[in-house]
Amino acid sequence: MNLIFDFDGTITIKDTIFQLAQAAIDFKRSTNQQDLQPAWDAIVKAYGDDHKSFASSYTPPESERLQPQQELVYLSSLKDTENASLDRVDQSGLFSGLTAQHLFQMGRDQVSSGAVAIREGFVEVVELARQRGWHVGVLSVNWSRAFIEGVLHPVDVRVITNQIAADGTIQGPDGFNRGVRLTTARDKATSLSQLIAEAEHSSSPTVYFGDSTTDMECLLAHYGIVISADAKSSLMQTLDRVGVRVPHVDSRPQDGNIVWARDFREILQNQTLERISTGQ
Repeated sequence: MNLIFDFDGTITIKDTIFQLAQAAIDFKRSTNQQDLQPAWDAIVKAYGDDHKSFASSYTPPESERLQPQQELVYLSSLKDTENASLDRVDQSGLFSGLTAQHLFQMGRDQVSSGAVAIREGFVEVVELARQRGWHVGVLSVNWSRAFIEGVLHPVDVRVITNQIAADGTIQGPDGFNRGVRLTTARDKATSLSQLIAEAEHSSSPTVYFGDSTTDMECLLAHYGIVISADAKSSLMQTLDRVGVRVPHVDSRPQDGNIVWARDFREILQNQTLERISTGQ
């Protein structure tokens, strides 16, 4: 069986892009007195403005997207908006001068300081997977594989995500998604299919864990477990709008391939993974 995890907001309690960017800003200040905070603030604002503008002009509008495929087409169409934002990050020079070692240590430091927290039960789920011989991987649209590996240290799992090149630009993952940057739900689904096709991950079934609409295509294509503090998250509301029923793991649903849990401890307590692995 394959266990594939989103990172931001799934393994971690909150998104970590802000912490990654802030760590880079602090690094710049400490090394050459360059203050990139205004540039970062402008990047965040431009992204929000672009996203709002695209969403408001898209047809059909959100209220009329009532089927999963309609929503997946919309999510895929966000590619240009996402890439425009990454281009702004590249042009700002935010990550120039940072090595993989720097980024790895930043990830570790964020956990040590408490700025980034791992969701309860994740380490135990990975340990269970090792005991059962299940394959484990992380698939993310985060910007830095080294940063994620630092956050997860000493847990050793394969991480497929974007990476910050030697020149400080954000590049796609080696060997996945044709080397194109991972930004959308479609990108993640393409990379997941490629991962499953590999020899060491070819066993089935696949269980995908995610918390946001970027995970939606992967969640619907396999056994999906939505990680959410409650049933009112943006992803849960989106799934409800398009007619996808998502019961809580406590209900031990007998039909459907998607459930939700507050954290990984609930999954362990309900023996959800064992039941999936045995087809119960």
